[in-house]
Amino acid sequence: HLVLLGTFQLTDWDTWWHLKQGELYTTTRSLPAQDPFSFTTGGREWVKFSWVADILFYLTFRAAGAAGLVLLRLLLLLLLALFLYVLLRACGLHAVAAAFLVFMASLALWFRFFVRPETLSYLLLLATMGILLRLRAAPAQAAYALLPVQVVWTNVHASFLFGIGLPGLVFLANLLPWEWCDPGWGRLRLDRARLRHLAVAVALLPIVGLLNPNGPAMLAFPFRQNAMARLTSFVEWKGVWLLPGLNPQWWEVLIVLGVLALAFFASGLFLLVREGRIDPVGWGIILSMGTYAFFRSRAIPYFVLALLPFLALALAQLADQVPPRGGASWRRWAAPAAAVACVLVLAASVADQALYRQRFPRGFGVRPNLFPEGASAFLERHRLDGRLFNAYQFGGYLIWRRWPANQVIIDGRYDAVLFDQDLFEAYMRAYRSPDTLNRLTAAYHVDILVLGVGRHSMHMGYIGEDPRWARVYWDNVAEVFVRRAGRHAALAAEGEYRLTRADPDPSYLAAYRADPATWSRAVGELKRAVAENPENAWAWLGLAQEMRAAGPAAVRDRLEALTHLVALLPAQPTTGELHSERAEVLLQLGSPDEAAAAARRALRLDGGLVQARRVLAAVAERRGDWAEARDQYRAILARVDAGNAEAPAIRARLDAAERALKGVGGR
Repeated sequence: HLVLLGTFQLTDWDTWWHLKQGELYTTTRSLPAQDPFSFTTGGREWVKFSWVADILFYLTFRAAGAAGLVLLRLLLLLLLALFLYVLLRACGLHAVAAAFLVFMASLALWFRFFVRPETLSYLLLLATMGILLRLRAAPAQAAYALLPVQVVWTNVHASFLFGIGLPGLVFLANLLPWEWCDPGWGRLRLDRARLRHLAVAVALLPIVGLLNPNGPAMLAFPFRQNAMARLTSFVEWKGVWLLPGLNPQWWEVLIVLGVLALAFFASGLFLLVREGRIDPVGWGIILSMGTYAFFRSRAIPYFVLALLPFLALALAQLADQVPPRGGASWRRWAAPAAAVACVLVLAASVADQALYRQRFPRGFGVRPNLFPEGASAFLERHRLDGRLFNAYQFGGYLIWRRWPANQVIIDGRYDAVLFDQDLFEAYMRAYRSPDTLNRLTAAYHVDILVLGVGRHSMHMGYIGEDPRWARVYWDNVAEVFVRRAGRHAALAAEGEYRLTRADPDPSYLAAYRADPATWSRAVGELKRAVAENPENAWAWLGLAQEMRAAGPAAVRDRLEALTHLVALLPAQPTTGELHSERAEVLLQLGSPDEAAAAARRALRLDGGLVQARRVLAAVAERRGDWAEARDQYRAILARVDAGNAEAPAIRARLDAAERALKGVGGR
């Protein structure tokens, strides 16, 4: 289960600027005071909150590439699961229950478990929890073990505030004078000597946190970050109630979150009624970290990891205090039954991930057709150096591929370096207003736009009609525009795409067929687009459509387009038609074996494709396999309406196949 969760391709936009920062720190052997990657960050304070993690990621990438980063992430996930299991067992929880809670935690973590510094901070959170839960039995000075953890955490990720807040919460809980307040059900109730050492450690935690490149600015950074009103424009900073609307699979995260919180509420209230005690630390985590996670979905993993040990303590307390019905005999079969239930749950999860839905594309490389790889290569080939107005999500990848030749206007470090909400507002308005775009690009001397396309990108709807900009590159991920009157005017004049555009629906091309000269120029643009980037699926789709319209003379060009398409697009029912079309073309070109293979592939993706069955029937007739031909024609008739004009011809072919089959049987 964990291996399937952890071995998916690199899909996170922020991974790239973390790698670039790590490269800068490593190659210069320094932590520069000014950010060099964006032209809007000049003179601003650069809070290097993740420099240790950035160096680790870069060194891993330099040694083992993208596969090494995937393996590192998997290793971190396995370590996290192991440490959490050991921690839950140390809380007195049964092995089966501990394994189940680790499983639940993994489901709450997967949507945030990317190659990002926060994956390391989860381990540091568990280290802090482990130290706190051992204070009662450890030597009195054990509280000072929190200090080195805090130093590392402060240089890994801005979530280091949890490393100050959790020990502080334990300290305050021990100061409560009421006997019914029992921190950690007694597990965190400290004697005076240990409490004094914990008080000193809690006081020192912010001080040792100053051991970072930015000093006091680092401690203020999380507060400045959370105060930015525009943060909620980004998914990870939205409230949890919005997650299912953004991705239906995130219902799973919310369900796990709700189940764990409900389990803590139920067990805590039961123990309150039965014993008259509460755990102020556990309830403090619910009220503080739980509230924060409710409004900031990126905090869900921290909340779950912090809550689980206290849920484990409550469950262990229940197991000790509440005698089960049936006595010892009940205990003998309860644990094996629970183990079987856990195995079934895990098996269902593994089958779900392996066979049905893949949360993220599985593999050890970079997810194709997600990052602006083709656009970056185009910038390099044509030496389009200088400042870029770029799609927000592209900023990190463009920094990785194109700096120092290009600087970006904005990237995923907006909340770490820029801290300029006015600039961000102007940037957002530029997508709606040509005048704002013109003022912004003129003010910063920008002659190149790298914009996103597709349903996951913001669209600058007017840009194709703006006479100041010429589209000189497009694919199914990004498009590049240059200013007609700028430094790249020659490229704008010679390489503009005037008739074609980044559109997943190529039906607009049909309008050009009325004028052969215009149609020929449009087809030429499509061929240039695939020459610039052979992985431009939308251009191949347009070529396949237009070559079909061109008739038999263009059948080989149509086959080339379809072959590229089926190789580029993921195998799913919607691509079955492309395999079916390819089968038909292969049959026309006299390749029956390849045509049959393509038709079978199409039917595996979509069993209702009549065209694929026609191809299989035709191939069977050529081979004299009348039984196969009969079966395919029967299947076609079952899917064709009785009133369809082609139905009589299909019935005639079926009758012919049955007669031939009888003749073969008679001989």
